[in-house]
Amino acid sequence: MKNNNILLISNDKLFLKNDIVSSDYNDTINIIEALSSFNSICFISRFSKKKNNFSFVNKKKNFFKFPLFNLLKIERYKILMISITPFNFLSFLILKIFNKKVKGYVYLRSDGHLEYFYKYGTIGLIFYKLIFNHITNSLNVISVSKHLTGLKNKYFLINPSEIEAVWFKKRNTPKLDFPRLLYLGRFKKEKGVFSFLKIVKMINNNFRLNIVGYKKKKSIGKKIHLYNETSSLKKIIKFYDSCNIFVLPSYTEGAPKVILESLARYRPIIVFNEIKHVTSKYRGIFVSKRNIKDFKKKIDFIINNYHKITNDIKKNKIPSKLEFQKKLRKIIL
Repeated sequence: MKNNNILLISNDKLFLKNDIVSSDYNDTINIIEALSSFNSICFISRFSKKKNNFSFVNKKKNFFKFPLFNLLKIERYKILMISITPFNFLSFLILKIFNKKVKGYVYLRSDGHLEYFYKYGTIGLIFYKLIFNHITNSLNVISVSKHLTGLKNKYFLINPSEIEAVWFKKRNTPKLDFPRLLYLGRFKKEKGVFSFLKIVKMINNNFRLNIVGYKKKKSIGKKIHLYNETSSLKKIIKFYDSCNIFVLPSYTEGAPKVILESLARYRPIIVFNEIKHVTSKYRGIFVSKRNIKDFKKKIDFIINNYHKITNDIKKNKIPSKLEFQKKLRKIIL
């Protein structure tokens, strides 16, 4: 390994103490783990005083909070910015004051243009576009998808994955007596959860929907059940195994990890038109219009052809966590 130092800029809240780093987002820990073999990693981030959901034990003990006096020595570091946010942009501007030739990468794990549009409307889109252009004019882009808005001709494409051996063990065959639907993810507007709930409430037939990622456990009638967000891999796999169709209702996605997780457990997936690009790589993903008629049609098709669809899913090549980490290190080196 070459003598390289990484300066990681993240909007996520990190807990950093001795040989442990933790975050509420497993994909952030996945990236940090991938870079742990570098000479040192310094962090510009928001920091938490308590341990978060996902952790990595760093045996090399080469993780540090970025000391302010090192601003004059910023050229010694390769920057890796995780996502473009106001906090990350402000941190980047401060670094540029001390060194106009800041070098490094920005890792785009979602389509920020669309996220800001769905959250804040046209003003949000304009704001994000301004900071996006400023950062990508200075840093090389690592993108999880070629479909993200604003990508220029030259960028590094990577397939993010958190899939380890446990995902391929003890896979079961689900019950097909009625649709058993699952959504696992953040309970936010841009994730399309609210429009999805309006659709499923119009289904008259027997079904069950589990939504994992709500702030507390709650039921909406007898058919729709909300569960707390969980970091337990055992519980997450159990939720996948209890469903027969996974639904990803998001308006915007880059390379959602739930796609790989669902396919690894041999579960077909329904997405809506806005993110139909996620179907390009894998078998077993079906695109529905965002209305009750087409959504129910897709459910019926999947249930009636389940065994054939499952056999198709088994032909997928699911990228592993180790493959992702190896590719990320190679790009940065």
